Order: sequence, then structure tokens, then C-alpha cells
Amino acid sequence: MSSKISPADKAVFQRTIKSARLGMSDAQYEVGLMYANGIGVAQNLGRALDWVKQSAEKGFVPAQYLLATRYASGVAIEKNEHQAFVWFLRAADQGHAKAFFRLAKLHGSALPDAALACHVKAANMGVPESQMALGDAFATGDGVAQDYGQAFDWYHKAALQGLAAAQCALADLFAAGQGVSQNMEAAAVWYRRACAQCHAAAKVAIASLGIDDLEDTPRDVTDWEAAAAQGTPQDKYCLGLLFESGLGVAQDTERAQGWYLKAARLGNLPAQLALAQVLERQHDHAAVDWFTKAADQGDLQAQRALGRIFASDELGAPDYLQSLHWYSRAAQQHDGAAMLDLANLFSSHSAEIALAGVMRAAKLGQAQAEYLLGQRFATGDGVSKDPQLAFNWLLRAAEQGHAQAQCAVGTYYLSGLVVPRDVAAAIAWFEKAAQQGDGKAQWNIGSIFASGSDGVAIDIKRAFFWCEKAAKVGFAPAQATLGLLFARIDDDAKAAVWIRRAAIQGDTEAQYNLALMLAKGQGVEADLQAAFNWFLEAAEGGLGIAQARIAVMYASGDGVAADPIEAHKWFVLAARAGDKSGIANLARSESLLSSGQILEAQRRAGNWKPRLPVKS
Repeated sequence: MSSKISPADKAVFQRTIKSARLGMSDAQYEVGLMYANGIGVAQNLGRALDWVKQSAEKGFVPAQYLLATRYASGVAIEKNEHQAFVWFLRAADQGHAKAFFRLAKLHGSALPDAALACHVKAANMGVPESQMALGDAFATGDGVAQDYGQAFDWYHKAALQGLAAAQCALADLFAAGQGVSQNMEAAAVWYRRACAQCHAAAKVAIASLGIDDLEDTPRDVTDWEAAAAQGTPQDKYCLGLLFESGLGVAQDTERAQGWYLKAARLGNLPAQLALAQVLERQHDHAAVDWFTKAADQGDLQAQRALGRIFASDELGAPDYLQSLHWYSRAAQQHDGAAMLDLANLFSSHSAEIALAGVMRAAKLGQAQAEYLLGQRFATGDGVSKDPQLAFNWLLRAAEQGHAQAQCAVGTYYLSGLVVPRDVAAAIAWFEKAAQQGDGKAQWNIGSIFASGSDGVAIDIKRAFFWCEKAAKVGFAPAQATLGLLFARIDDDAKAAVWIRRAAIQGDTEAQYNLALMLAKGQGVEADLQAAFNWFLEAAEGGLGIAQARIAVMYASGDGVAADPIEAHKWFVLAARAGDKSGIANLARSESLLSSGQILEAQRRAGNWKPRLPVKS
């Protein structure tokens, strides 16, 4: 690595470290990586770790996972399995898939049930090693009832991601006929996939089962091609697949394309689709012809591909009529996703067609479409506003397990709009969404228990539980509420931590509350300048009480250089926002200024625009 630091990298480092020093966790993580790799600054692993720790402590998931791996491996830090476990757990609590896998490994045989639970979570999130572990568990009956069908499914998921051990295990099941019909050709394909990655067990299996001696399994490329030439269109397609993926033969995209073409010309639909995909990656317009051949045979994937291609400029000028034709063909197969494709295609061209697409998909029971249609009726987007219809569609989506719809249904029960107010029913729906990780639903439950409601007593413990869950996945309103809950039990230090996290995400009330804590030294070290900066953030977000506070600080010179014109500007804005303090101080402020200064302050106020709200 060159020790010379480029001016461009140095400038990036300087910008990033400024944000890091303001407490932005993602910037702190980036600074840590820059120190670790010597980008824009001299390499310093100690400082790198310090910044990563700061980011991790603020709840930034990549930093938590990286810190955990360092404790686990002892790289740049003393190895500490307990600390590794703690940080993997914190990352996992925020949904980091590989953190669940690492927790499972740490639990090991000492806590097999906990290890299995972590593997289940990681596997469902797509981690191939955990999918392999579940396959092993079901194949052997280790901790679960033996079930070769389940073992096959999990091995297959991992094998498709290229995990050699899973490919070999999958081939074992095909060879033995366990969980699947015995299929030596399929076993051979999967053993060869594992062999391509130098998996010793697969090589032994091939030798012991004599798979290489199967009559229709040639031993070299020439024999493979000779057999395919004399074989069926499916044989030609499979050889193309082997050449494209390099399974059992040297990878050769040109040869793969040739065999796909031979099979495609003979009408083999998978080959037509595969050839079209290869040509599309090459930006060859002939892809359209082959997608069309497959689409004309009713292939849904090809029909949707044509809809996508004609809607874009990917292979030529857009042709919205052709796109409409192919998306409609797919939609006629009652494919809800194609219905939404139609709606998305015409959302900027025809609101009526967009709405029709969403409605058709919703009527076919596509949950996302039902949710979107419910939202339209709730807001009057393209339809007459109708709370009852909105609720009906949201309920249909919710009953299919759509988390956002479940949260919305809970809100209806909580508000008493359309349906009688029923806090218990609201909590039940919120809990369904919350169990799927919906932060808004988790926060709603926490807020109910924090304040109490009809038939629900205040329960601070449960409020903490749900708000913390939502806060840990980064839901800003929950972070702000959690901070206030800590303040209620006089833990100002933790209150400041969570309020700061919400403030960093743009929650204006959290920004104002953090500023108050900085001004008073409540839970944090007093810092009037930092307080001013956070008051200003809240004021720029349109919070009237913060605008009045900023005006006073400009007028008095507290935390910022005195500026009577800027002070008057903020008094004007606070008064417009309806803040009593701003209204009360406006006349007094005006009396201290010349007419020219008043006009300048009014001009600035007229040009001011609030910062766009941050969506949670």
C-alpha cells in the first residue's frame, strides 16, 4: 500500500471526520475504516477501533458487527469471546443476518436450542452456512425431528448460493433417494458443482458411486459435446448451462451461448429464456426476439422481462404500448406482481390505468396491492377518499400477514375511525406487525403502555420493552420516546443517548430536547454551542418553540455571535408558527431595529423554507 495520501482522499477524510465528530454514527464507522486502511489519513489501527467503537455504541449495525468480529478473532484488539457475544447480539437485535449465524457458532453445543434458534433466523435471512446447519439438523435429527424433506429444502437453498458442502450434501440425498426421488444425474450435477470448488467429499462420492462411468455422462468436453449433439434439446440446454456456470467443464460463455442457441431453435423454452438473458447482458437487441419466443409459449418470466425492457431504454427507445401488451399478458395469468408492474408503468402517464392495475392485483389477493389500494382510499389518491373502503382493503392485506397493513389496521382501532375504538384490538394488530419487526407498530404499543389508554393501565416495563425494540432497529420516534422514558426514571445519561439518536435522524422534537439537555448539562456535559446547533436543527425543521429559542440566543449572543437581524427573522418565523414566546417577543425585537434592519429580517423570513421532514 502506498504511504502517499492523495489530496482527494484527504479531503474526503476531513469531511467525514467532521460529521463523525458531530456524533453521526455512519460517519464514525467510515472514519474507522479510513484509519484502518490508510485512506486519506495515516493508517492507525488503534484510532480505527476507537471510531468503530463509538459508532457501535450509537447503534450503527455494521460497526457493531465489525467490532464483534474483531473481539472474536483478536485482530487489533485483545480476543474476548464475551465481548464478541455482546456485540454480535446487539447487531442481531437490529436484524444483522450474519450476526445470528455467528451467535449460533458461539452458542455451539453448550446451548444447542439457542444455537438452533439463531440458525433458523439466519437461514431465513439467506445465510447459506446456517441453511446448511439446518439441513444437517433435519438430516440427522439433531435437536429436531428427523425430516429428509426439510433437509433437502435447506441444503438446496444453500447449494444455490454456491456453498460447496451443501451442494455435496444435496447430491447425497439425490443419490440415496432421501427426501427426494433418487436421481443419479442430479446427484452428478451437484457433486460436480462441489468438485469445481475442490470439495474432497464430493470427489470421493463420485469415485465410490461410479458416477463418471454413467453411460450418458462423458468424461471430457469433447465427449460432452458429442453426446449433446446427438441428444435432446434438453441435453443441449443442460450442456449450455454447464458451460455458462463452469460446472464440470471449463467456464465458456461463448460455448454456452452456442448450445443455448441450438436448443432454443428446437423450441426448448428454458434455453430460449437462458439465451435471451445472456443476450440481454450483452445489450444485444436479439434478446427481445428470444424473450418473445418464450413469452409466446406463456412463460411468465419472459413476459415480464419484455414489459420491463420496453418500458426502459435498455435495448432501444421505450415503447410503452409494447410494454403494456406484455405486462397485460402476464397479468392475464393472474400474476399480482405483473398487475403492480402495470400500475408502476402508467403511474406517470395515466393515473386511471395505474389505479386499475392496483385494483386488479388487489382483487387477485396480492397483499401489497391490497395495502396500496387501502392507502389510496385513505388519502384520496386518485380515488374519492373513503375511510371504510380503506379499512376494508387494509384488513384484507393484514389478514395475509402484511406488516404495514396490520399496523394501519391497529391505528384504525386505536383512533375509532370507521370501527369502534378498541384499544385491545389495536394492540393485537400492532403485535402481529411488531412480531415481524415493524418499528412503527412496536413504537405504537410502547406509546400506549407509556401513557395508558382505555382499559390499559400505564405499564412502564412493557413501554420500555416495545420502544426499545423499535429504537434498536432505528425507528426515530421510538428512540425519542425511549429517551423520554429513561428521563421519567431519572436516568438522564441513557435518555440523552436515545434522544441523540432520534435527533441525528431528523426528529425535530428530539433535536429540541437534546438541545435543552446540552444547555442544562442534563445527562450530558453542558455545551452551549452544541445546544445552539441542535436548537437550530429543530428550528430549520419548522418547530416553533425551537425557532423562538434560536431568536433569543441570537439576540443575547448565547452560544452564537449576537445578530439582531437574524434574531428578528426567527422571532417572525416563531410567531408565524404560533409560538407564544415568539409572538410575545416580536414587538420588542422590532423596537430595537431600524426600518432597514426590519425589512432585511422580513426578507430573510420570507425566503426561509423548512427542512423536509425525515420519513421514519
